[in-house]
Amino acid sequence: MSRRFFSVCILAVAALATLVGAPGASAAKSKGPVPVITKVTPMRISVGGTLTIRGRHFKSKAKGNTIVFNANGRSAFVKPRRASRSKLVLKVTAPVARLLTVRNSSQRPTRLKLRVLAGKFSKFTSRRLSPVVLGVSAGGGDGGGGGGGGTVCANDSDHDNDLLSNSLEKSLGTDPCLADTDNDSMIDGWEYYAAKDLNIKAVPYPGKRPFPNALDPSDGKSGEASAWDFDGDGLKSYEEYRAWRRTGSSFNAAAVGGSGADSPLGYSDGTKTSRPGEVPGVPAWRSAAFGLSNPSESFPSTYKRYAGGWHDDERDADADGLNNWLEAARGPGRVSWWAALFASPGSTAAAWPDPANTTAPCSVPGNVQEFGAFSERPFTELDLTDGDVDGDSLLDGEDDQDFDDVSNIRELYETLKDLDVDCGLTGGTESYPSRGGQGVNAFNPCAPNQLSRTCDDYKPF
Repeated sequence: MSRRFFSVCILAVAALATLVGAPGASAAKSKGPVPVITKVTPMRISVGGTLTIRGRHFKSKAKGNTIVFNANGRSAFVKPRRASRSKLVLKVTAPVARLLTVRNSSQRPTRLKLRVLAGKFSKFTSRRLSPVVLGVSAGGGDGGGGGGGGTVCANDSDHDNDLLSNSLEKSLGTDPCLADTDNDSMIDGWEYYAAKDLNIKAVPYPGKRPFPNALDPSDGKSGEASAWDFDGDGLKSYEEYRAWRRTGSSFNAAAVGGSGADSPLGYSDGTKTSRPGEVPGVPAWRSAAFGLSNPSESFPSTYKRYAGGWHDDERDADADGLNNWLEAARGPGRVSWWAALFASPGSTAAAWPDPANTTAPCSVPGNVQEFGAFSERPFTELDLTDGDVDGDSLLDGEDDQDFDDVSNIRELYETLKDLDVDCGLTGGTESYPSRGGQGVNAFNPCAPNQLSRTCDDYKPF
């Protein structure tokens, strides 16, 4: 290698190093120093009062700074009204009141940690620099000292919009600042009125377990559903709450009290018949738009299982052609339901395939059993608040989860009703899910037709 070529290489490497290093140096320069809080006054303040934070490395323009209040695992964010590089002046606004500790139906003085975001976050303040917030001052205004909590979260009769008045929440022990006091994913008012329904509406609210309870987190969300089904309709509390949200969160004030069949709630886990007179509509089928045939089943009669008014499990919250129970966490819209069915006494069927044909349904000669639990590939499970779980534009009722060209309606309703009147079963209810002399399974492509386009050609052993 010539000396000249070697020198050129050295210069090129040096130039490259300069180019690579330059952005890093620029980025480091743009980050700026970390803000630091050195003093907070006053150290006891009511919501609505004025707080002053002193320190260094703040932004000189107010909009460039954000003050974070933190307590009880929650945060509130406030912009200062005035700012300099060493001082921030702000109002302790109403959202900060939501961080206060609630005890004996009242918000208690609470020490709140602070940090400042000014390009970068400061550290949270130590106890010495963390002010105690008391609530809204008795006279409102700018008070920086005493004050009680008399008007905290009381800018209207139901501050947190949870169906319960502020005064009722204080008597119950729930928080008028929080729509979901026990953080179980169901708002306080829904749990309150569901408990009233369970307790025969006119009877005073029970307030303790075992009822839907706004102060009991164990009765709320646990995965897709909750632990309990208080009214025994096959839908757990959180599922009925989700159905209520899905259908518009309706509340009928005229139904509060003991008169009438309706619950105040569109769906309630305190009664099986929240809206007994509300007839489900015919689904807005989409099959024809794709050159397929719309389902031929008659609606809403296909939904109906019980005499009298409509039960919550018979209704169809997501309007997809399958009633709520069929898509519930414990219903046949889940793979686990079929596995449990075929393992249960009186309904035993060997897992797919069963070459010995030991459990052929309906005593059809030569029928090879193919309908047991199937685990060769995954399937999308159904949900009572999602009308198109796989996103293919077809409603779940007209769709076909196991791609065997038998619709979900046909396969799932056979667990409730004999839609095709096969096997000589009587009374309108299936003793075993079957179709055309062959057991069905909404999550087995070999049932009811072992020659379907997606039944495995090669049987595992």
